[in-house]
Amino acid sequence: MLNKKNILTITSLSLLLTASATADTPATPGPYVGVYAITENSARISYLDNSSDEDGFKVYIYNNTDGILDSTISPNPIIVPKNDSGSPYQYTNLTDLTPHQFYEVKVTAFNGDGESAPTNPSSEQGGRFTTGDTCIPEMPGEYIGVWNIGSSGARISFKDNSDDEDGFKAYVYNYHTDLLVDTLFLDAVAGKDGYQYTNITGLDANTLYKVKISAYNGCGESKKTTPSSATNGRFRTNPTPCPAMPGEYVGVYDVTSNSARISFLDNSNNESGFKAYVYEYSTGTLVDTIPMPSVSGVGGYQYANITGLKADTKYYVRVSAFNSSCESHKTTSNSKNNGRFKTNP
Repeated sequence: MLNKKNILTITSLSLLLTASATADTPATPGPYVGVYAITENSARISYLDNSSDEDGFKVYIYNNTDGILDSTISPNPIIVPKNDSGSPYQYTNLTDLTPHQFYEVKVTAFNGDGESAPTNPSSEQGGRFTTGDTCIPEMPGEYIGVWNIGSSGARISFKDNSDDEDGFKAYVYNYHTDLLVDTLFLDAVAGKDGYQYTNITGLDANTLYKVKISAYNGCGESKKTTPSSATNGRFRTNPTPCPAMPGEYVGVYDVTSNSARISFLDNSNNESGFKAYVYEYSTGTLVDTIPMPSVSGVGGYQYANITGLKADTKYYVRVSAFNSSCESHKTTSNSKNNGRFKTNP
């Protein structure tokens, strides 16, 4: 049986061993963890080495204060070997950080007997820091002016808010379907606080569009502007104007007993085609409507054959041009061979 003296001896030995084990765990570094040389994706930290028996240090990186390690950084924690240079300070570079992100850093010392308690982040640059903004240029605008709106295009302007962009991108969308219909690449020519201008072409008539602008360089692309109102990144193209009336002279020749050939001058560059209305002269009855594609171009002559006519009968022809918006006035037949003719017996 153990006597009281032996129990006291064993207890004292146990306490001595526990104290010895505790003493072998290195002391917590710091307590201040300096943060400097902060960029958009890196930072450098320094901390005081308070032990002489550590094997190294562990740097834990959090992107918040909830105690959960940042999973986007690998490895995390970072293992830092002991500095044998004789300096009391340790230094560690933190890389692969996210731009404009808050971080918290805790540092421990470790050896074969265990790991110290972590440092306690206390302030910005005291174990806490926010990375800088990326080198991506600032978003242009925000206001996107729209004017000189036509049936197939418009002109826009926007403010350049950076001095480090390589250029701009103008994204043109159909407003109702959100379908991207064009992307324009624009050189940076205005300089910071100056205005950029560009023309948007090849649009459909009478259609609502929206435009978003971004700036870009080798680092990436800025956020796009947000169209917010009519003439601020939003606009509707004009309807296609009516084409000009053809002619006025409508030539008639090669008349037979049941047909004739006509010709007339194309006076527009925006028609989809033409229509020839054939009337019986004595009654004014419309006997045929002949659609024709536009093939000659403005200033050229169009031709069409009229067939299926009655022999020895007087007719007159009126011609119009049309497009998706409307139809021009019809020509006026006012004399023989100018829109008027009689088929042969």
